[in-house]
Amino acid sequence: MTTKKAKKSDKLKEQLESIRTELLELEEVEEPTEEQASRATELLGTFDTTQQAYNEQVEHERRVDAVRAAALTPGGQEGGPGHEGPGFLRHRGNPYEELDRVRGANVHDRTVVADLRSRALYAVELAGELISAEQQERAERLVRSDRRGRIAQHLLLTGSESYMRAFEELLGNGGNAALLEGDEAAAYRMAEAHRRAMTLTDSAGGFLVPFTLDPTIILTNAGSANPFRQVSTIKTITTDTWNGVSSAGVTAEWLAEASQAADASPSFAQPSITPKKAAAWVQGSFEVLADSGFGAEVGPLLADAKDRLEATAFATGNGTTQPKGVITAVSAVSGSVVNSASTDTYAVADVYAVEQALPPRYRVTGSPSWMAAKPIINKTRQFDTAGGSSFWANLGMGQPEQLLGAPIYEASAMDGVINAGAENYSLLLGDFRNFYIVDRVGMTMVYEPLVKGANGRPTGEAGWFAYWRVGSDVVNADAFRLLDIT
Repeated sequence: MTTKKAKKSDKLKEQLESIRTELLELEEVEEPTEEQASRATELLGTFDTTQQAYNEQVEHERRVDAVRAAALTPGGQEGGPGHEGPGFLRHRGNPYEELDRVRGANVHDRTVVADLRSRALYAVELAGELISAEQQERAERLVRSDRRGRIAQHLLLTGSESYMRAFEELLGNGGNAALLEGDEAAAYRMAEAHRRAMTLTDSAGGFLVPFTLDPTIILTNAGSANPFRQVSTIKTITTDTWNGVSSAGVTAEWLAEASQAADASPSFAQPSITPKKAAAWVQGSFEVLADSGFGAEVGPLLADAKDRLEATAFATGNGTTQPKGVITAVSAVSGSVVNSASTDTYAVADVYAVEQALPPRYRVTGSPSWMAAKPIINKTRQFDTAGGSSFWANLGMGQPEQLLGAPIYEASAMDGVINAGAENYSLLLGDFRNFYIVDRVGMTMVYEPLVKGANGRPTGEAGWFAYWRVGSDVVNADAFRLLDIT
């Protein structure tokens, strides 16, 4: 395990060296192009982010080593039984000990929160055999970004071996918690109290999915069929609503000597995103549910269903019963819609018109991306008769193709067929850092022991109802331009 942790910091260090090398090479260019200047700016930001992650990882490894050292020393636990200082969550180096104290930890005490986060990071590392490296990194980022320690509590209360065994038993016994015993029963009670405290419940009851199977925790951008999660801003919350602040920025001006400056105070908006409830129903015969190892399969099944459902909502969701899709939000702002040059016709000039309409702050200094359905992507590809010209570039394995220098992603929910006399929102360009996806931590499952047919009689099947909450919205529509072929 020590080797594994050392590799994490070593990997980050290698990334820093690679970024440093490329940045120094760019700095030596006497007259850099716009692309090179933009790349240098991007590298500076990436270097700062990676440097911070490296420092945090090194510090985390140091603290874990201290925990292990304390575990080998008699009296290694600091303070007495009631102490909640730096040692109260490090007892013998086991992140899942004293879960009753984790459940009742004072999240207003910064020392306690720091220990919760340190302990949760250790728990994520111990889960390395159950989740991928990308999923580990996703969980670690969530823990580090949560200043109140709620996500750390969630991981600790749903990640232990005892809770995993309890979860598997609940899947096998029809969700009857009364049949749990010993450590499994205790772990379930702690997680259930946590679920109710976070209002992750309703009158139907249910129980939490372990964090190693929970797509609201470990679903990553890597390999996702959902293009929006690959490029958008992702927020993870433990409350019912995300509240933020956005601004169009400050306007600068030229001033003559002794002239009074104009009031350039920006106006601030306060975007608010409330996650909507989504659900998945998994049904099977009594025999299949009993014999198929359903407990091991349910996580990937739910993650795939969640990903496909959200991909459509993030594009065209109505914003009332579903997350608000980026097309829904941008199309409602007239200045962000570009009409096609010819009626009901998609032409190469439309691509250039959309690209030119995007403000330079998002097109040149931002990180713009294209979105379109596959039929529109194929039509666009046919415009490039030169085969790999600057209009359309294929960057090779593992990289998204580029259209006019910006990556392009497939969004199947967008309009792919041009219908005469109707609006056809077919091509989108924008800085998707201004499209926010808000995940509410925690997926809950409820068991239905007896599925009935249309005639009201049992079918010999049972089912599991899983539900979670997610929201999305555009916080700055000016960062997008949408082509309407009409």
